[in-house]
Amino acid sequence: MMDYLITCSLISISLWWASQGLRNAPARLRFYLLIGALISWLIPWHLVPAATAALGTLDIAIDLGSLSWQQLAVASPPPSAGTAAIVTTEQAPPLLTLANAMIAMLSLGAVLFIRQLSHYRQILSQLHNSSRADSCSGNQPAVIDPRYSVKIVPLDAPAIATGFFKATIWLHPSLLKRSELESVLLHETTHIRQGDLRWLWLICLIESLFWWNPLCRLIATQARQAIELSCDEQCFKQLSQQYQADLASLLLTPLTGVVRTHGAATPILNIVNDASFNMVRVKMLNKEKVMKLKHIAVLVAAISVSAYAGTQISEGQNNKPVQLLTQATQFSDAYQAQQAALLQAAIKAKSTDPTVLAQVVSNIDVWQQNRQPLQSPEETVMKLNAFTLLAHVQHKLGQYQATLDTFNSWYPDGKGAPFFLRNITANSYLQLHKPQQAMQELEIVLGAVDERVKSGTLLMQALAYSETANYTEALKTLAHPNMNDDLEVDRLKYYIYSQQNDTTQLQQLARKLPADILNQPAQLPKLGLPGSPLLRLLPAA
Repeated sequence: MMDYLITCSLISISLWWASQGLRNAPARLRFYLLIGALISWLIPWHLVPAATAALGTLDIAIDLGSLSWQQLAVASPPPSAGTAAIVTTEQAPPLLTLANAMIAMLSLGAVLFIRQLSHYRQILSQLHNSSRADSCSGNQPAVIDPRYSVKIVPLDAPAIATGFFKATIWLHPSLLKRSELESVLLHETTHIRQGDLRWLWLICLIESLFWWNPLCRLIATQARQAIELSCDEQCFKQLSQQYQADLASLLLTPLTGVVRTHGAATPILNIVNDASFNMVRVKMLNKEKVMKLKHIAVLVAAISVSAYAGTQISEGQNNKPVQLLTQATQFSDAYQAQQAALLQAAIKAKSTDPTVLAQVVSNIDVWQQNRQPLQSPEETVMKLNAFTLLAHVQHKLGQYQATLDTFNSWYPDGKGAPFFLRNITANSYLQLHKPQQAMQELEIVLGAVDERVKSGTLLMQALAYSETANYTEALKTLAHPNMNDDLEVDRLKYYIYSQQNDTTQLQQLARKLPADILNQPAQLPKLGLPGSPLLRLLPAA
């Protein structure tokens, strides 16, 4: 989600900056840049890589953005007396996340847009009720375009246009007796022909959804101004100095009988009705608006920055092992061939026979030595698959040091190792009764996830503290707000309180723990087996 915010902000700022450099270029060009900046907020850039990958058949999702891997680290064996399987699987993120906050703000924005629609309908109803019965009769001035419905109604502006599919022009009554009528009608019909009424609906929608975003509000305002300026330019081409004079005349001699009950009271209707900006409109008509070489250069630069921002997030996501596939249809033939060979080498990985499992370990080692490295990111995913599968079998055999040796061999100095694999190495160190080394591995995970640390990692950290008899820190870790309240936590607390001879706490835990645990001497929970996504693809033992 943070990638989405950064990408949209970068695109919006680059396009807005370009629009500022094109003030002497045709206003319609500025408008398209500004509307592009607004539309960029409707594109979920952070989901583009996942959406592309979803065209294949998904199996295990590794979401480094939310720092969770649904099937990593420990596959728990069936619970048995005196055995606690520590699950280091990263659990779902907390309820209060940036994504959830974004959804809440967008939902409120949708409500605001619906209110704008309701207000819009109320205004239209008032306009229809107030319009003169002879608005569309044959006694209209000749300058009124018969192709459009024109109605006379008290307004706080000379004229406005409404309608999404069928447009209506609403004129102030006193305008019928003024010389500026032709320019005003041309202005409104130009808005209709340019599709400005539909563009205003889109601007209003985005401005409502992103009400909390000052950048969107700024760009929305300038987009409305660009619509108005582009309309002025088109009218000036047809009426020349007459249009400019009429525009100035309306500013100097306001309409009489203004009734401020209708007018541009909603962003869907409101283009720009501001006296200071109207003065700018008159002045801008004196400037020549043609595309120049410098305008093209600014435009190319803005588009280049926006394209770079949009592609970087996809490339950044694709350089990570974003997804593992049940059927690697999105990967190359070389990848699929290597995965097929790996599955064949480990086909008996679910066996319980030590001799068979030892052969599986040997087969995977031979496979790794003989295969050719793949291109990134396929190589990253392939190595990740193979290592987790090998670690699973090695732990079944009790070859914990072999798991650590494999990790150090495949990821020298930890280079290229996803941080969540440190859960497996920490597990291995704990099995070898080396809590200090396990703590070092867990610190890497904790440094990567910060406050988003999950229950499984915290439980392993508490276990490491307990092995060093640092029960105070162990209990502090178990009290972390992200820690799940489950049987494994209670088992570890039962061991800690037993070592501290805290009878009060032991009595409280006795109400929660099963009898088979209470009838045995308190002991540290035992770790489960590292899991692997490829285990799903292997046959049962």
